[in-house]
This record gives sequence, structure tokens and C-alpha cells, in this order.
Amino acid sequence: MSLQRLREKIVNEIPISDLIERYGVHLVRKGNNLYGVCPFHDDTNPSMSVVNDKKIYKCFSCGAGHSHFDFVMNLQSMEFIEAMKDICDKFGIDFDSYTNTKEKSKEFIYAEKILKVASTIYFQSGRNLKPEQYLDFLKNRHLSNEIADLYQLGFAPKKNSIYDYICSLPAKDRGEILQTALKIGIVKYNADNKSHYDTFRERIMFPIWDHYGKVIGFTSRRIHEYQHAKYMNSIESFIFNKRNLLYGLHLAKSFIRKRDSVIIVEGNMDQIANYKKGFENSVAIMGTALGDNSLRTLKSMTKNIYLSLDNDEAGFKASQRANRQFLESGIIPKFVDLNPHKDPDDFLEKEGIIAYQDRIDNALPFIDYEFSKLLPDRKIEILDEKLALLRQAFDLVSPLGKDLNAIERLVGWAKQLNLESSKDSIIENYENFLKDEKSQSFKPAVVEETPHAEMLPPEYDEDYMASFHEIDANEMPIMDEVEAPISRTEKTLLLAIVEHPDCLEYDEMTDLLDFMHSDRVKEYVLNLKNLIFEIDEREFRNFALSSSSKYGLHEIIDDGIRNKYKGIKLEKERAVKIIKDLKVKLERVSLEEESDRLVTERGNVTTQTELTELNAKIIEIRKKLHALKK
Repeated sequence: MSLQRLREKIVNEIPISDLIERYGVHLVRKGNNLYGVCPFHDDTNPSMSVVNDKKIYKCFSCGAGHSHFDFVMNLQSMEFIEAMKDICDKFGIDFDSYTNTKEKSKEFIYAEKILKVASTIYFQSGRNLKPEQYLDFLKNRHLSNEIADLYQLGFAPKKNSIYDYICSLPAKDRGEILQTALKIGIVKYNADNKSHYDTFRERIMFPIWDHYGKVIGFTSRRIHEYQHAKYMNSIESFIFNKRNLLYGLHLAKSFIRKRDSVIIVEGNMDQIANYKKGFENSVAIMGTALGDNSLRTLKSMTKNIYLSLDNDEAGFKASQRANRQFLESGIIPKFVDLNPHKDPDDFLEKEGIIAYQDRIDNALPFIDYEFSKLLPDRKIEILDEKLALLRQAFDLVSPLGKDLNAIERLVGWAKQLNLESSKDSIIENYENFLKDEKSQSFKPAVVEETPHAEMLPPEYDEDYMASFHEIDANEMPIMDEVEAPISRTEKTLLLAIVEHPDCLEYDEMTDLLDFMHSDRVKEYVLNLKNLIFEIDEREFRNFALSSSSKYGLHEIIDDGIRNKYKGIKLEKERAVKIIKDLKVKLERVSLEEESDRLVTERGNVTTQTELTELNAKIIEIRKKLHALKK
């Protein structure tokens, strides 16, 4: 099965009037058409017409209209695939059976099924068995049954429920499924007595979902003081990667788009607390860092970031890391001051919704808050101290580079420090700082000898010592890979595809991938090429945008669709001609990039021989460029 067949099934088997009413719009018949109050503007007189025969809706006041999918995408602030899945959920269609499962390994499919069943077992154990500790947890945290249902909060019983379920499966699949369960850490093996057991037992269970609402892991909380780890997560595996997850994103994403802002918190309970109090555009980071994929996902939804992490040293450091990441991508996050309370959950409990909203409305850019923390309470008289503070300020704004947001802040802060240096002098010193910082980043770190006295262990502390045993080898942090920036050649190809998507239908297009050095660009283009035969040309725009965030290409594709996309069907002869011309253009751009690189490299050579070789290469490239222009 395919997404094309699913699209056809929805359009042909679900009357558009049924779909619109299922989403809460009451329709009345007037003549041959149905009419309803338009949900896309302040409509008092029903102005939205729905025509089942044509499979369209149209508002005569605001102009909203088109297909089944457009209605859901606009109403729910969803991407195309999300809208398809939401429609399937509402009409009892098995979305998964239509997705391309051949790309998923059997192991991955087994993992998804095990985790889905585990989530159901935990939820039913909490709801049906009603263990005292589970009910106490909901009561003490002021969690209603509706919230418990929404988040599928569950309870892992003392018995081996998950292992027992696996044992009940047909023998032909049982062995492979058990091995998968061991790999993802939902079941463990005891070598001493040669038996298997559930990893999570007697714990409050929180399912963790991916972007589309599929369970991919769990976090849990102990119910007894004697239990070793207070919190325990699923281990890192091929399906669960903490740094690429945002807890609650599947619930928050439509609200993030509608409100054009996101509140980032530190723990799952803070996310739940925010959501239940009306701050539904909240997500929680998993662990202590925001992964690059998570950052790209949020950036594709909004540029308005509010950091509302825990009010302690660890929370502040996590905010600093996240702030720096966003600054490097051109976004200036704001800081929600929770003082004197420890976290958003505590703040909302003691101060209430209005006070929290007030803190959000008056949130300062985190970078400004950081600078205010550098300043001492006393008046600064000593020049060296002022200059030292200004240098620290250089470091605060350095992720912004030479952006005006950095320059203007530095000039303002210099005045605040009563420095008499001119604006030009401050800018010059800052630019020198950036150059030094860049050169330092390429120098190997010097490892200093640590005095023996500093290597002595701290006094024995049970919690401190226990922390060493709570870390599984599989949970050791993985360093983020640094992705190369998209080259001019690659951007040229991406924009050409957006302008003329029909070209993807022809094999000649595959040859152009030879000009691409980025694996993510190649994968994205091939993904579009595979889908082009399955989707209506009117839906290409939605597919291209919805899948671009995954590859970190959202900004380029979004810009291309707004400025270049025409949606005009091309004849084969015209499409092939465009591809041929594009190939020449890519050759030229690729050669120009290589020439620029060699010219830059020429400034770093140390011998005449190297210089001669580089000049020869540059001349050869320029000859090729001249030939292409003929």
C-alpha cells in the first residue's frame, strides 16, 4: 500500500461534509449545497460552502477553501502527513498499513509493536488495578483522569507483564521479538539464574512519543524510597535517542504554530503542568541538552523561544547551552524568570496562571539576563574590571557573530559600564575577539596535570555513589555530528526542484545528484523523487515542506516555495530541457565554488611549489568555466 492510495481512500470514501462535521463544524443544507460557520475567521453568518460532489469547501468571506487535507491542516495547524494521520485516527483507518514499511527493518517494526503494547499494559494496569501508589501520585500532583488519559500515564506492576506478553506470542516470532525487547531495554536478562525480567517494575510510567505520536520509549518514577533510581529512562537504542526528542511535542506542535511561540521546560512533569494550565505550546528537553534535530524542529515551527527551565544551577547551565545553540542559528531566546520557585510546576502551583503569563510577557532576552548577572551590586570604578566585563560580554554575544543584535548590545553595555571608548573601537575589538576565538577553536586542548589532592574522592555519600550505578553504558552521551553547511550548488538544485517538481519524474534528474556532497540533500531529493508518483501535484508543496525539517532544509525549501513554486505541469520535452540546462548551471556553480575555495587556500600556502600547483588548478577551472559560458 502507499500514501497515494491512502489519499485516494480518504478523498473518495469520506464525504468532505462528514470530515468537516467530525471536526466540529455544524452544516445545514441550503439548496444543493451545505453551509456552515467558517472556523477560519470571525464568522457569524454561515459563509462556508461545502460541495460533496466536487470534494471541496469554500468560504465566500475569507477565501479559505480547497480539499479535505487543507481543511485539517489549516484548522489544526498541521503538516500534510500529520493531517492524513489525524484523519485516519478520527475515521478508524490504519495509517501505518499505508506507510512505506519496506524501509523499516523487521527489528524496528518489532520495537514499535512491543512499545505500543507495553504502553497499553502500563496504562491499563494503572487504570484498572488502581494501585494505591499510582492513585496517590495522581492526587498529589493534581492530575485529573483526563490528563492521565491524554498522557497515557501508567503503572508497571511487580510481575513481569511485558516478558509474559512476549512468551504468549507465536513461537516462530517469539525469539526475534525477545531479542528486540532486550536491545531496546524493555526486558533484561539475569545471567545468574538464566531468566528474563521486566526492566520497569513498581514504577509510575510515562510514555515518550516521537513527533507523530508513536511510543518510542519510557521514563519512569519510583514509588518506594528503597528503589535505587528515582527516575529511570529507556536506554539509548536504534529507536530511542534522548537528544533528538522533545517530550510532549506531539501534543504541543499545533499550539506552537497557532501561538507562534514555544516554552521549553526541563522535565516531563513541568511539561504536563504547563499543558494542563493552558500553556499547551510547551515541550520538555530530555536530559540536559537540546539536540540539533530538536532545535531544527522547533525552529521550523517558530522563532519565538521561551526558556523556562529549572531555577537552579543545573537548569541555568542548560538554559545557557540552549541559548547558545539558538543564537548560533540566528534566534534570540527569552528567559522566563521563575524566582523564587524551583520549576514551572512549583511556580504555577504557588503563583498561578496569571503570574506565570506575566513572567512570559515580560521575559527578557536570555542574553541580556546573562549580562545583568555579570554585573556586581556595587559601582565599578576600576578600568581593568570594566574591560574584563566587556570581554565577557563579547563571549556572550559571539554566537551571533557580527549581527547587529550583537553590535548594538555591546555598544549599549559599554555605555552601561561607563566606558568612554568609541563605537568603532568597541566593534574593532569585538571583531578581533571573534578572530581569536575562531583560531583558538582549531588549536588542540592542553591537558594539565591535576594535583593529587584534587583527585581524592568526596566524602562517602549514598546518593552520590548511587548515581554511578544509575548510568547504563548504552546511555552514555553521544557527541552531535557537525553537519556541513549547504553549498551554493546544493541550494541551486533544491530551488530548481521546488520551481519545477515535474523534473523529478525523469531519470536524468538522478545524474544531478553527483554534484551533491551532502548526504542529507541527496536523501531528501531521493525521498521526493520516490514520492512524486504517489501524490497529486497540488500536494507537492505540502510534502516538500513537511519533510524538509527532518533534513535541516526547511528555510531553503520554504523560501523556494514562496518565491519560485509555480505548480505548472511540464511537457516531457520541456522538463528534459530544464534538467539539461540545470546540469550546465550546476557544473558552473560547482566550479565557481571550487575556484573560490582554492583562492582562499592560496593564502595559506607556505612554499612556492604549493603555490604553483594551486595556481595551475585555478587556471584549469577557469578554462572550464570559460568553455561552459560559450
